[in-house]
Amino acid sequence: MCSYGVGFFFGFFFRDHKTLPLGARLLAEQRRFSTLRGNMKEQLDKIDMQIIRLLQIDGRMPSSEIAKSTGVPEATVRYRLKRIIDRKYIQIVAAANPISLGFGIAACISIEAEAKMVDHVIEELEKIDRVAYIAQMTSIPNVEIETYIETINELHDILSEVEAIEGIMKIDTSFIRRIARERFDFGTPKHLSESHNNSDSESKS
Repeated sequence: MCSYGVGFFFGFFFRDHKTLPLGARLLAEQRRFSTLRGNMKEQLDKIDMQIIRLLQIDGRMPSSEIAKSTGVPEATVRYRLKRIIDRKYIQIVAAANPISLGFGIAACISIEAEAKMVDHVIEELEKIDRVAYIAQMTSIPNVEIETYIETINELHDILSEVEAIEGIMKIDTSFIRRIARERFDFGTPKHLSESHNNSDSESKS
């Protein structure tokens, strides 16, 4: 699988607990995910969500337009936007299609790492410049990465770097034939929106 599959995003939320029984692993993963949801719920409010949704539709939208749409002062929008970016909830970048740009090879690399070495493997992968995407998965292979390169020799060099990382047991490489869909306007989590709507209703009653 590649990042174009929804399951990839869940790879960031779960850690390996393979030394625990299955029930304990599932409970630990559920608690971890609940904690992350709770932290996000505390830090982002309704206005933050509106700003994010607007930028998902048009990443070049000026602060003045966002202010009109959200009904808050432009200075508030600029402050909130800086905070959202600084806390890494979003990135404002030109999301390019690597195939259309001319990268001859788009590769998905599946990695099976030792359970106790997953964090180390990810740290080492982060040092490889040409690796564009890294995700920890909930199953085997437990790490997935992507790279976009121009030649097979570049791919060979990247794979040689990956293979040299301690803790990696197996590597499988597949190539992206074409990108059929890649969207970034997937909205914001429903549970957060519902929570803010309920809070607004309670405050008005």
